[in-house]
Amino acid sequence: NYVWAAAVVSSRAFTESLVSGTAGSDGETSVLLPLLDMMNHRPLTRVSWITNDATIGFQAGAVIEAQSEMVNNYGAKSNEELLLGYGFCIPGNPLSCYHIKLNYSRDPQAADKQMILEQAHIASCDHYIRADGLPRDLLPMLRVMVMTETDVYYVKQAMARGEEPKLGQLGLRIELRARFLLAFLLRKKLDALPQIECVPSTENGRQAVLYRKEIESILRSTLSDLDKSESRLLACASKLFADDLHSLPRYVCDNGQQVDTIDEQLNTSAEDRLVAESSDDQQSRSKKPRTVLPAQQFVDDVLVTEESFAHDADFLAAVEQVDIDEDVLLVLFILRIRMCSALPWHTAVQRLESFKHPMLVYDDPDTAEAYGEMMMEMGEVHDSLFPLLTEHFPDVFPPENFTPELFLWAAGVTESFRLEVPARCVDAADGCDVE
Repeated sequence: NYVWAAAVVSSRAFTESLVSGTAGSDGETSVLLPLLDMMNHRPLTRVSWITNDATIGFQAGAVIEAQSEMVNNYGAKSNEELLLGYGFCIPGNPLSCYHIKLNYSRDPQAADKQMILEQAHIASCDHYIRADGLPRDLLPMLRVMVMTETDVYYVKQAMARGEEPKLGQLGLRIELRARFLLAFLLRKKLDALPQIECVPSTENGRQAVLYRKEIESILRSTLSDLDKSESRLLACASKLFADDLHSLPRYVCDNGQQVDTIDEQLNTSAEDRLVAESSDDQQSRSKKPRTVLPAQQFVDDVLVTEESFAHDADFLAAVEQVDIDEDVLLVLFILRIRMCSALPWHTAVQRLESFKHPMLVYDDPDTAEAYGEMMMEMGEVHDSLFPLLTEHFPDVFPPENFTPELFLWAAGVTESFRLEVPARCVDAADGCDVE
């Protein structure tokens, strides 16, 4: 009996401030209003609550037709709130959402990232995803979460100059990483949803299933939108790459070089505009015919991976004869790209020549000290390889192109602009993306 009575009060009670018409306090009393508390909830219904010293009433914001139900509006409540507070759900509730709470407290750079978020006026880690799109601050916060140490360093430098952090100008890599992270989190949640084997026999059970299915629908809809957004980004990257243009962070802008950025509010027209605006400039910088690579070839044709070594037969033949760590091989290949204009990534690497990893910013003693161990380690790696590689493969590793200074620069490039791409392929049988 007590549980029943408690449920009656919790699901039907109004606050005392509604009756008195005055602002309530955190500990205000709840009251029951017989008859009025029987009115069902309908989202977006316009209802005014009118009170005076003797009466309380609800005034409809629209004409109520004869024989139709009189309804109330309990407020802007999702199905989760309705289910927990009142024991029912609204099918197709436009206010339904999936709550995601981001946590970066274990990030070694948590304090710096929190400062960046505060400067960007992003205060909350709680985000509510609806079927009609992502909340405004979710992607900007994810961009900060996936920043590398280099990104954080240069954003802080800009903030020290009095600039607000431009989270939409960190290049394609950050845009993709933010979406990859969100998709990973949502897929993990979707996979964890228990499967409903049969229809529950109770009304409470049926309401719970309705809520579960709505959450699943929101997750699937959001993942579908993320996949489309990711595909457009990859297609945009392929177009830029085909024209010797590249989406780089704003801080990689030196010596008058143009830096191409992805619009913060990504959509198809923005991507088309980006490519169109770049096309005039590319005619003076590139004589290659304009070709557009399909998005699914992004990993094979745009990114620099171990498979890319096949474009350089001499390099591949040399490294197959030695035992070198994969990360170090990428550093060496970046230097090969820098010296070989025939390789497809040569222009991209050239545009990074003025870039400095924070460990190479010698005019900042604190930063140089923080990266001292990394520099020492990279120096030892270089000394273990050279001049040995040059002696055995002089044409592949000429000493002037593999100096300690250039090796450190290339190590900084690979460390700063690394991108882990979830492996996807097209299943010809059903046309679905397969992880």
